[in-house]
Amino acid sequence: MSRKRSSLIGLIVIMMASVVTGQVPLEIRAASAVETAGWRHMRTPGDRASVWVSPTSQLSSADIARAEVRTLANGDPAVAVVFTDDGARKIAALSDAQMSKPIAILLDGRLVWAPIVRSTIGKEALLSGGPGGLTPAEIQRLLASFKMR
Repeated sequence: MSRKRSSLIGLIVIMMASVVTGQVPLEIRAASAVETAGWRHMRTPGDRASVWVSPTSQLSSADIARAEVRTLANGDPAVAVVFTDDGARKIAALSDAQMSKPIAILLDGRLVWAPIVRSTIGKEALLSGGPGGLTPAEIQRLLASFKMR
């Protein structure tokens, strides 16, 4: 087997292992609809939202106990997330601090969604994607990024 081919196979194995173990980079951070010094300006796919994102990650895939696809009453797909006990404390604190403001959900360092916090988030959350919903690709990326138990 060529060295190039075995390197490629090794890379694929490492990537698949990172998905299975929940190591694909998922981050949840504070965000702002107005320019904030030291925060990065980002846009969601399709330019649905423009926000400034905190440089500090408050939650990661390690804070997710499990996630699954659900169907909303209107027939749109969503992702139901159950946080670990530590993750539930973190998301509650973040959602309280960000009340009526956005939080940023990043996958692989890219902003995929910036929902506005409308109430304190507890042990469970339902990610619907807001207006326009989540695409099948976004759902699969979210599920792959969450630490499955």
